[in-house]
Amino acid sequence: MSIRTLLRRMIVGSPADPLVSWPRLLPGRVNIGSGTKVNLATLSARQPNGCSLSIGFNSNIEASLVLERASARIVIGSRTHVGGGTLLAAASSIEIGDDVLIAFEALVMDHNSHSLKFRERQHDVRDWIQGNKDWSTVATAPVKISNKAWIGVRAVVLKGVTIGEGAIVGAGSVVTSDVSPWTIVAGNPARLIRPLTDEERTLSE
Repeated sequence: MSIRTLLRRMIVGSPADPLVSWPRLLPGRVNIGSGTKVNLATLSARQPNGCSLSIGFNSNIEASLVLERASARIVIGSRTHVGGGTLLAAASSIEIGDDVLIAFEALVMDHNSHSLKFRERQHDVRDWIQGNKDWSTVATAPVKISNKAWIGVRAVVLKGVTIGEGAIVGAGSVVTSDVSPWTIVAGNPARLIRPLTDEERTLSE
């Protein structure tokens, strides 16, 4: 536990237990597998109706999980790590597979947040203050991060992207298009660096 976390708990008390508070937020729509650690993570649902969260077993989740609108879903597999300061923001669907590593302060989002047209976003702040948002003008598309992928520190994965099995995304990269399985990409926008070698793809016996 970091000194910052310890001091915060000493001053304001321990945070609510996610295993208790999350099912209250999304009754019947939270599934967390055995051995999974989520006590450093946070979950919020702006429009909880129909939203769902599923996490497999033996995963370690330290991220902020945000379900932006009704019926949004986040699915995280087993033996997966999502680091502190990372934000998963789902208005539609974010799916993360098994044995995935996502480093700290990454951003994964399946939407544009706002319309490209000013006339359609000019009242967004006012609407937020009033607890409303018109999602009909915002582009959304599901994100999938496949099994065994590794997302580097402060990488950004944007809407509609599928990251293939075993792919590696370099630190600070901005991913705007699909990443082929077992390749390394990096940059802004992320581009192919090279395929992974047969040795780099080999599973342990």
